[in-house]
Amino acid sequence: MGAGRRGNLGRSFQEVATLDALIQLVSPDDRAGVERSAESAIQAGTPFQIQFRILLPNGERRWLEARGTPSPADSHWRGVVMDITTRKNAEMAVLRSEKLAAIGRLSATVAHEINNPLEAATNLLYLATLDTTMSAEARAYLADAERELHRLANIARHTLTFARTTPTGGPTEVGPIIESVVAMFQARCNSKGGRVHYASTLNAKVDVPPDELRQILTNLLSNACDALVGGEGLVDVTVSSDVETTAVIIRDSGVGIPTENLERIFDPFFTTKDDVGTGIGLWVTRELVEKNGGSITVVAGNQATPFSTCFRVEFPVAQNSV
Repeated sequence: MGAGRRGNLGRSFQEVATLDALIQLVSPDDRAGVERSAESAIQAGTPFQIQFRILLPNGERRWLEARGTPSPADSHWRGVVMDITTRKNAEMAVLRSEKLAAIGRLSATVAHEINNPLEAATNLLYLATLDTTMSAEARAYLADAERELHRLANIARHTLTFARTTPTGGPTEVGPIIESVVAMFQARCNSKGGRVHYASTLNAKVDVPPDELRQILTNLLSNACDALVGGEGLVDVTVSSDVETTAVIIRDSGVGIPTENLERIFDPFFTTKDDVGTGIGLWVTRELVEKNGGSITVVAGNQATPFSTCFRVEFPVAQNSV
């Protein structure tokens, strides 16, 4: 390769002429594996073959495969680096399809098995409401429990489906849904020394079924509360709207999301909460948002103090919002 030529690495040959120089360009997630493979090849005097990710100067992330033989005498390496991004994307697409198929089978089983206990719990709640000595406060709690059971039944039937159907059930007023979800999580955040803040009088409406909007917000609020640590955590929920879109922004001052995980947080089964996480919540959230014509984005780090993570969900303004 000539001095001015640029290959798969997007850099001139002189910039990657040594093994050490190449390793420094490798994604931090893959660097340790590349270093171990290279060190083993140097010590044994044998060829090495390794796959890794790299960030090009233009910001594009690519998959590469390096095959070669390091030279212990002058710290150079001799071999070839191939761009295998297309192949890796195809492999990941197959893996994703297999995961989605597994979720589909699991959802059918869950929906079937959960209906009987849900029906029993609903009947027991109804019988409890017949008690004439019950206080008004207790009746309010039972009404809340009945609504949550109804929502759970809808989740069991509809959440883990992959058909992108035309949204029905709107327009839905955003404010009351947010208020009910915030009220549900306030005690949970308080128990961790934190709080949820929401104060908006914006009368925004979106063409999203109420149960699906509630589930989207529940998943995001749940993650935000789980992220809080220490004694003064804050989850802030705001709403903004213009002539075309309505946005719900959820920010938290929790532990944050490592940069290397940002590209994977919406993947099915990816979770950093090994003790309680299933890796399905954010994937389901994105499926519901996109099914209803919306978008969801996340920003981690570089937030206004004290926030570390910000999720933004946008929906088109309801056409019939009068």
